[in-house]
Formats: sequence, C-alpha cells, structure tokens
Amino acid sequence: MRRLNRILLSLIAVVVVVTGCAAKDRAAPITNLFLEDRDTTVIDETLPFNHAWIDSNLPNTYDRVFFRSVSIEKIPADAWKKSESMVISNKEDFQKEAKKLAEYFQAQLNEKVSKYKKGKFTTVTEAVKGGLVFDLAFTELEFAHPLVQAGSMLVPVPGTSIALSAVTDPHVAFAARVYDGETGRLIATLADRKYPPTRLLDFSKLTFRSPNREICSIWAEIIAEGLNRDEFATVSSRGYFRLLPW
Repeated sequence: MRRLNRILLSLIAVVVVVTGCAAKDRAAPITNLFLEDRDTTVIDETLPFNHAWIDSNLPNTYDRVFFRSVSIEKIPADAWKKSESMVISNKEDFQKEAKKLAEYFQAQLNEKVSKYKKGKFTTVTEAVKGGLVFDLAFTELEFAHPLVQAGSMLVPVPGTSIALSAVTDPHVAFAARVYDGETGRLIATLADRKYPPTRLLDFSKLTFRSPNREICSIWAEIIAEGLNRDEFATVSSRGYFRLLPW
C-alpha cells in the first residue's frame, strides 16, 4: 500500500509540473508572425481574439468578401516535431496535413459567411469595389496525439486524465490581414491562438484532425458573425469562443 501511494504521489507531482509548463505555453503572448509590422498587443475587447485592430474610419458599405488565401508558410520549420505520431513521421507528412487544414479553414470561412442567416455579405472570388479581402496564415499548429490521449483516459488517478490532456492538447494559431478590395489599403488585422475545450472524456482527440478542424470551424463562425454585425456584444471570458447575448 505504501509503495502504491508513493507511485501515485510521484505521478501526481509529474502531472502538476508538466501541466504548469503547458499552462505557461498557453498564456504566452500571441506571435507576430505574418503581422511583423503590426502591434499584436492591441486588443479589441468586443472581439474574442488575442489581437484585433480595425480601422475606426471604415465606411459601412462593404457587402462582399474574398477569402483569398490561408497560408501555412509562417508555421516554424521544426513545428512538425510536436505533432510526431504514427500518422506524422516527418516534415512532409506535417505539411501535407497542414495544407489540408488550411483548405478546410478557407472552405469553412466561405461556407459560414455564405450561409449566415440574413447575412449581408456575399462571398466572391476576386478583389472588388465594396469588398473585403482576407489573407490568413497559420502561425502555430500542433495536431492531436491519439495514442497519448487514449492512454490518458486509462490513467486511474482522479483528474490525471484531464491534466495529461492539457499537456498534449492540439492547438492552432492564425493571423489575418484584411484589405479594402478596391484600394488595397490595410483596414484590419487579427490574430488568435486556441486549444480545444477541456472535456472529461474527449473522444475527438482520438482522431488527430478533429480538434484542429473544430477550432477552425468556430473561428469561421466568429468571423461570419463579425462581418454581419455592426458591433459585437460583450465577449464572454468563460467557455470557448462564445459571445454573451447581453
């Protein structure tokens, strides 16, 4: 019994240490990759992003949007190592999956905007007068680790599964530059880093693509919401990508 207690205490101590490191990584300032010439510490408190700047002198006449690109070129060269798994064994595998995710993000942006109920924006395939042009880039990317997640679900120490999940959480960070479709003038910048929500049993992490796709889908919802509202309501500090209706 004493030996078992020592083992459990040691395991809990390790979890506390590594979870603390993971929490520190999550709290790190958003990178300025893709926005090197911008002050990414600027925050618009009506938008649920780590960074948001919008030109205050914009006319309220935009009604079209062109999601021109979602690039993977800004992801650090050695980022693939954190995603190494049975699926991703080298940089080439990682880039292939990153490209698929970028294509998914772009498709979600077009879908969420075009299907927004009573939306005022139409998606287009070129820069036009009265239109916005979005250039986006992934700046961080880590895919899920299905084997680690499956193992953490079997750990017989209360709370350890959740703690280990926090250590190996997949995540994505993006940055965006938004231009006037006629003049090419930069009128907004955005940047954000997000992890999936912590769940007691998160079966989505048993597939390495699902958590990152969930994040991209919700980002697309937020951008569609932002385009179709004069201003955001108060942003909730709780939960995950949600806006309070009051």
